[in-house]
Amino acid sequence: MFLGLGSGRGYSHTLIFVAALYAITLLLLKGKTIIPNSLTIGILFHLLLDLPEIPLFFPFINYQFIYLEDPLSGWLFSLLNDPIVQITETLGILFLIIIVFQNKLYSIRYIFTYIKESNVNQKIQE
Repeated sequence: MFLGLGSGRGYSHTLIFVAALYAITLLLLKGKTIIPNSLTIGILFHLLLDLPEIPLFFPFINYQFIYLEDPLSGWLFSLLNDPIVQITETLGILFLIIIVFQNKLYSIRYIFTYIKESNVNQKIQE
């Protein structure tokens, strides 16, 4: 896989990755906290649902990483055969659809404008 890192799941499912992503998002949005906070909460819930199969405390605790030749087929197998994966993926898609329709984010430009201007703050204050 890319740079010999496998699917990257072992690295992207750690608390260090969550902290780095929060910091990067906070910097990109110039200190507006609603998006980085929401993103971090969503990622932490995602990690909770993936427990105990993730290296949450890597690199502080050594984990044996399993590198799959084709991680996509493994994900598809889980999606088609594991009811928990089916439920959580379906709920995630439904939540995204609700957010898009509630905020009329019908194009990529509207989505980026919505995030950039942080209209979430205005809606909460109203």
